[in-house]
Amino acid sequence: MGDFMGKKVNMFLLLMIILVLAGLGGVSIYYQHTFKTVNQNFNNASSNLASCQQILEQTTGTLASTVQNLNSTESDIKKYDSLYEQKAKELEAKKQELTNTQGDLNRVTVLKETYKRQVDDYYSRILVLNTTVIKLNQNVTSLKSQVNQWQDIASCLREADSESEKIACY
Repeated sequence: MGDFMGKKVNMFLLLMIILVLAGLGGVSIYYQHTFKTVNQNFNNASSNLASCQQILEQTTGTLASTVQNLNSTESDIKKYDSLYEQKAKELEAKKQELTNTQGDLNRVTVLKETYKRQVDDYYSRILVLNTTVIKLNQNVTSLKSQVNQWQDIASCLREADSESEKIACY
């Protein structure tokens, strides 16, 4: 029995060793498969992380560019605001100048109308005076003619010796 027992124990031990080896082999295969899966998941996560990091860097660059553009735009807006204020003041000054010029133009227009009426009045007076001058010139001519007649009569009367010659002078 000793031998049988020794064989059974040996067989039992051999079976145990085979079972342990099979278990270790199974666990080893299981862990190897799990390690491959974990390694693949890690590689995928690492790849995703690298992709995310690249996207983050691009987004950071875009954000920095956008911030710079916004700062530039803000600066431009400030420039345009100050330019707008300056142009608004200039426009207000021009508006005031135009209002003043319009007032001056209205005064000049009124003066022009007044002067036009005065010129028309003076022109009418000139026409009346021209008519008067013409009449006076006609009167002067007539009076000169009469003076010439009287001078002729006076000359005739000076030269006449008799009364009948003097009457003929008239």
